[in-house]
Amino acid sequence: MERRLKKYLIITAASVVGFIVCAILHNVVYGLFIYWFGPDFWERIGIPDEPFFFLLAVIICPVLFLIGLVGSLVFAISEIKNRSVAKRS
Repeated sequence: MERRLKKYLIITAASVVGFIVCAILHNVVYGLFIYWFGPDFWERIGIPDEPFFFLLAVIICPVLFLIGLVGSLVFAISEIKNRSVAKRS
């Protein structure tokens, strides 16, 4: 049981770190492409912004955070209930 809880806690923490890293990488890639290919690079290719790291930061990381949070809460609550039942016996 503790092993599963640990996995969910790792997912929760990794999603927070991933959000920060992806937000930084989004801005870095956006700026580097403008620096390397000119100020009108994003308009020329028809994409107004760098999408990959943006989608990771805005969609994937929050979903992983919710999965990790709910899983952690479920296993933590069940562990607390199991301990209280064991104390009564």
